[in-house]
Amino acid sequence: MATPTEESKALFGSWQYKSNSGGFSGAGENASFSSENWIEFTEKGVFRQYKGSKKESQKRFKIELKESIYDNDLRPAIVYRNKKYETFQIVEDTLYVSDEIYDGYTYRYIRK
Repeated sequence: MATPTEESKALFGSWQYKSNSGGFSGAGENASFSSENWIEFTEKGVFRQYKGSKKESQKRFKIELKESIYDNDLRPAIVYRNKKYETFQIVEDTLYVSDEIYDGYTYRYIRK
């Protein structure tokens, strides 16, 4: 899969859910996720979401640079077939994925 930046290739692999923040109140902690949740991004453009060993969902994605609603800067983004996208940032072994909607969440994952 082609990526817009060399750094965005680091997205590929498995990531364990740790926490989230944001939402309408800003308090975070989306009840849909627990410490059992993890995600995987493959170099073939497949995104999978798991709870424990059970696959909960799977969909296609690509990586593009998209304008962020937070600061209007171009950021690497996970773009799904329905054209919705989430921006991401990787700092050491931590992945931050941000909903690009007002009152959205930012999710924090650690590389498995």
